[in-house]
Amino acid sequence: MNLSQTLPLILVLLTFSCVKNTEVLPEEELSVEEQKWRDQNLKSYEFTLQISCFCIREYTLPKRVVVQNNEVVQVDDTPYEELNDSAIQTIDSYFDFIRETRKQNPDEEEITYDAVLGYPTYIFFDISYQMADEEIRYTISELIPFN
Repeated sequence: MNLSQTLPLILVLLTFSCVKNTEVLPEEELSVEEQKWRDQNLKSYEFTLQISCFCIREYTLPKRVVVQNNEVVQVDDTPYEELNDSAIQTIDSYFDFIRETRKQNPDEEEITYDAVLGYPTYIFFDISYQMADEEIRYTISELIPFN
């Protein structure tokens, strides 16, 4: 290869090596969306939660979750303390859940957020492709703030 052939190749390589990576990393996106949620300063709200897993049908039905003073107080018409179900959480707790689950290095994850309020609207983790039936999905919708 002579100089006239290698010079364009070197210029191309230099150009690509200087391009800034603008891809948003999942943790950065989580932090941005969580801050958007926290900026709302919502402590009391309700939302619809649907859990998708290899569970009994009744467990996967949509549930109306009521949060007051940042604590789950009611699910559908049942007081939360009667259910004692750790999968039903506040929005703040779902952000914590995402961070904690990521520490397990899941084989697959998919998280989407509400464009306006920043809360997660869809959370999916498959911890291991080698394990059967441990996948779980949370769909959060119809969030309504209280005064």
